[in-house]
Amino acid sequence: MQVTIFTANCVGQAGNCSYPGKVTVVTPEQLQEAVKKDHVCGEFKGNYRSIDNFIRSDVIVMDIDNDHSEDPTEWITPEKLEELFPNVEYLLAPSRHHLLEKEGKSARPRYHMYFPITEITDATKYGNLKKSIQNAYPFFDGNALDAARFIFGAECDEVIFHDGWMTVDEEVEISDMEEEDFDSEMPGGKSSGPILEGSRNNTMSRFAGRVLKRYGDTKKAHEAFLEHAKKCDPPLPDFELKTIWNSAVKFFRKSIVTQDGYVPPDEYNADFAGSSLKPEDYSDIGQAKVLVREYGDELKYTSATDFLRFDGECWREDKQMAIGAVEEFLDLQLQDAMDEVDRVEKALEDAGVPKASIQAGPKELLKEVDGKLLPLVYMLMGAQTYLKFVQKRRDYKYIVSAANTAKPMLAISVSELDKDEILINTPYATIRS
Repeated sequence: MQVTIFTANCVGQAGNCSYPGKVTVVTPEQLQEAVKKDHVCGEFKGNYRSIDNFIRSDVIVMDIDNDHSEDPTEWITPEKLEELFPNVEYLLAPSRHHLLEKEGKSARPRYHMYFPITEITDATKYGNLKKSIQNAYPFFDGNALDAARFIFGAECDEVIFHDGWMTVDEEVEISDMEEEDFDSEMPGGKSSGPILEGSRNNTMSRFAGRVLKRYGDTKKAHEAFLEHAKKCDPPLPDFELKTIWNSAVKFFRKSIVTQDGYVPPDEYNADFAGSSLKPEDYSDIGQAKVLVREYGDELKYTSATDFLRFDGECWREDKQMAIGAVEEFLDLQLQDAMDEVDRVEKALEDAGVPKASIQAGPKELLKEVDGKLLPLVYMLMGAQTYLKFVQKRRDYKYIVSAANTAKPMLAISVSELDKDEILINTPYATIRS
């Protein structure tokens, strides 16, 4: 983890605009030394701080003043930040008013949070990213979110370096803000590819089996099936979809429900952690691990054949069928993310929070709820972050990225395919011909 900070030759001088000292921070000790002086988190022409002089930055700094509440149980602490940003890189340093009174407010924890980012060379884009972060996490101070923000120097006995799999600009993208209204009108989020003629029946049959196993013979399962069917090109006739669904339900009731040890979906899903499609971390690797867990029985990879996918009857060398598996997985994951948001919103509503306040979002909730409900607000932030991640991952470039990242996890030796000419391999058994 590395960030670049530019320091002044003074401390506590709000009128100063000169920041000639360049500090490359890679250790806690270097951060402690850099933040002793007034500083900025960007390079400026002639070392003179102004938006017009902005050249570049590889770090975003956000203020945590904890002035959103007078209840100490609702204040943001390093422990709460660890829960909110488990996979994100950041550095944390106390501000000069840490645990001191400020502007009529009692002593409380106050910090500067430094997020490493991919270098930005546009002042407007940089400022918009800060606004996006503050919009997603409204406990950050909403003032001075432009590219020329400076920080007063402070002596720090201790700073925190938090390693992660991702940077904040990967979690909170400027484009997410710009496209938020458009995407919110689409119940399926960003679109993925079609299910083409020749694979429609098998694809829909397998998908029906998956949603039945996940949700049981319920209205939600059937709705998910019909939503996925919209991708068929050309569309399957209604009578064919009805036949596929009824066949899947019949198999589910006869062969799945009657198995020893079968656990109904409502009981299985009660332990959300045991059934969630949420990745351990919001990265290509995290996404690929969940994909392989869910689809590893029908996807394989070799360097000689590229992807193989079992179509219900045989293994086929077809990369597009593999991409189709990722898209099916994303439809299930999208429903999972929406379910999580619904669960948390219902928990808040059951706790007495007005529906209008919940729909207004976490920023308003932080102003209204008491300390006992604060964990639910943070859970809502996490659920919305999960949903945003899934919607972003429905872009084609991320679909391909997940498939490519999964290759080593799905890899088998090509010799395994034909090591015995009288045997036929299937996902569940080897059949002697």
